[in-house]
Amino acid sequence: MEAKGFHSAQEQLNISTSTISSHMNQLETRVGFRLCQRGRSGFRLTPKGESFHQTVVEFFAAVNSFQLKTQQLQKSQQDVIHLGIIDNLATDDTCPLHGALSWFYGAYQSNEPTSLTIKVLSPEAIEKGLINKSLDIGVGIFDHHHSDLTYEPLYDERDVLVCRPDHRLAQMSDPKGLANAIADEKKVVRHFMQKREFPFITQEHDSVIATVCNVEESALMILHGPFIGFLPQHYARPWLDDGRLVALMPERFVHYSEVFLAYRKENLLEKSAARALAERTKIERSELMGFKVGA
Repeated sequence: MEAKGFHSAQEQLNISTSTISSHMNQLETRVGFRLCQRGRSGFRLTPKGESFHQTVVEFFAAVNSFQLKTQQLQKSQQDVIHLGIIDNLATDDTCPLHGALSWFYGAYQSNEPTSLTIKVLSPEAIEKGLINKSLDIGVGIFDHHHSDLTYEPLYDERDVLVCRPDHRLAQMSDPKGLANAIADEKKVVRHFMQKREFPFITQEHDSVIATVCNVEESALMILHGPFIGFLPQHYARPWLDDGRLVALMPERFVHYSEVFLAYRKENLLEKSAARALAERTKIERSELMGFKVGA
């Protein structure tokens, strides 16, 4: 069509006119109608040939569009990391994710055009996202480990028991008396921790516990209500320093929450960038612990 005839087409296709004619005859036999007039009178498409040619052009355009969109989907999947974290990791200097993110936005991104999305979620939502592949990596405190996921311990977050300075427990210094008194106080716990934050309380008359979903809610209830509860020490530090909160015998009433790196192995196999970030997080963990991987 573009060459306006078999003779000109043979130069473009690098085949003889007889071969072109043979292919055209075979094509017309397969479609069941004549596509073009050719011979001494010249070359021109029949009406059906013109329609057929337009259909072929549209077909190849659709194929090219399909290939392009598929490549874009593959590229976007490879180039975006979806990270889910629990709240208030930003104030924890012992969290190895800090160093991993600095490495990612520096050395890694300078060589690999990769983007990162971060969502603050509950532990349950992080696990759900990892399983349904809406997340690639998760960092959080996971009480019940899912069989489809891999969990690697990163570090222990130190939680201290706090209350307002005008709370009656803030005036007590006797450990035994304080432990007994705690049983009757209104307590707030994160829903995924439940009473594990108060394992030393065994009395059956223990007070009703207020349950929250995140640290921010705990802090608000403790700062402005009659509650006591455990808060990460790094998070509570500003209020402890300015006197708005008091730590209740932090050398004794302390709780450690194990923070994990969680992922689905299949997800990391499919996405090299996510795999690189997970590996870097583990390297940062090892360096914070005082030794290097392979040492």
